[in-house]
Amino acid sequence: MGALLRIAAKDLAVLVRDKAAVLVMLAMPLGLVFILGSALGPSAGAGFDAKVAIVDLDSGPAGTRFVEGILAAEGLDEVFDIEVRSDVGEVRRDVSRGDLQAALVIPDGVSEAVAVGAPAVLEVLQDPGSQIAAGMWAGVARATASAASAEIVARRVVAQQALSRGTTPPVDLAPIVVSIEDTEVDTASRISAVGYYTAGMTGMFLLFGAMFGAFAFVRERREQTFMRMIAAPVPAWAIVGGKATGVLLATVGQFVVLLAGTSALFGVRWGAHPAAAVAVGVAESACAAGLAMVLAGIGTSERSIGAIAPAVIMLFAATGGAMLPVEALPAALRPLQVVSPVYWAVQGFLDVMRGASWAEVSTNVATLSGMAVVFLTFGIWRVSRR
Repeated sequence: MGALLRIAAKDLAVLVRDKAAVLVMLAMPLGLVFILGSALGPSAGAGFDAKVAIVDLDSGPAGTRFVEGILAAEGLDEVFDIEVRSDVGEVRRDVSRGDLQAALVIPDGVSEAVAVGAPAVLEVLQDPGSQIAAGMWAGVARATASAASAEIVARRVVAQQALSRGTTPPVDLAPIVVSIEDTEVDTASRISAVGYYTAGMTGMFLLFGAMFGAFAFVRERREQTFMRMIAAPVPAWAIVGGKATGVLLATVGQFVVLLAGTSALFGVRWGAHPAAAVAVGVAESACAAGLAMVLAGIGTSERSIGAIAPAVIMLFAATGGAMLPVEALPAALRPLQVVSPVYWAVQGFLDVMRGASWAEVSTNVATLSGMAVVFLTFGIWRVSRR
């Protein structure tokens, strides 16, 4: 164990002294967080292709007509991306996070109210950070409600005239009013653009520690330093384990600096349970250590690793939501998310920022830990065969 720790300390010192590694692992993610977060701003995505939802809790004839009437309205699909949902709790959460700009909730009992002539109230959920899109959607809901009220009143006038001629049974002729109740959701769990890209860039750049760890490994192999360690009375597992531990310590330190730096420089809030974020960060750091061994095992030189590692890391980042929300990915690419350590790390960081506890990100931590074991096992096997 002493030899393992000495090798880890030596590799950590080599990484810390590497100016290129420090630039890529610390300066680049902080710079990209600032640039992307500032460019997109807190209300990015609230343009005229607004994502909205309809929740029909009524499931009666009146609720169905509301939904069908809005979906059939000409030109609305050019302004709104309308989804019909069934889970009102999920919709409220999505509006609070900014994933939806607004939503129309048709409560249970609307059809019964219409049938007996009682007032009916629909609810419009609005994201206060997307006032234009939310206001437009509220206008659509009001227009729909007004049209429905006018139609109902007209029907009752016709019914009254028919009744006077004795051709219809008696009905309640009181006009029915369908009104709209506006609700601004609580946005405490919403994440700003800076917060999102903090999670994304942290998840992506933690893996770059693997590339620099593999560089050091291959360099020692080329300079025969590694062979001298093999010839020394040190177990092979201590040598490989020490090198992996060095990368682990370097990336854990990188994560701590990024966490503190984004909090101090950009005011990023890492939620009420920052220890949960640390757990996710340490688990991804273990993935980076395992990936370093994989790269060292399949790469023959710094040049080959420099070609392979960025491509692999960028693929993980692109499919894992580091650059764009995973919901924006084509449906054909979404299954790839589950094999990307960046995906599990970024989603874990975002959940922690929204207030998730350790228990709520335990799946992310367990998945990243499992990936780390797979990477380490394969990497050690490949290194031992060289």
